[in-house]
Amino acid sequence: VDGAPKRSCVTAIGDVVGRKVTTIEALGSPEQLHALQQAWADHNVPQCGYCQPGQLMMAASLLRKKANPTDADIDAAMSGSLCRCGTYPRIRAAIHAVANGGKGDGQ
Repeated sequence: VDGAPKRSCVTAIGDVVGRKVTTIEALGSPEQLHALQQAWADHNVPQCGYCQPGQLMMAASLLRKKANPTDADIDAAMSGSLCRCGTYPRIRAAIHAVANGGKGDGQ
């Protein structure tokens, strides 16, 4: 919402009236994956898929703010979204891969 991650599961529709809402669909398409989506696939991050949209949106927001995040930066930014499959090391690796590829704008 307005460029910042927001938990959609606890956000009332009335709270976003007149604000810019960006969803996972804005990141990429099946024909042209976003760099983070490709990194997620390359690092085998997805397991059950339940948390993936939120994780990807949080990662994109982080990379827009910090082009080369540390593990601590990643952990802090991603702390609001739990992964029941425990793929945190892969999530970190995927984010670092995008950061190291010069895609710090989250695109």
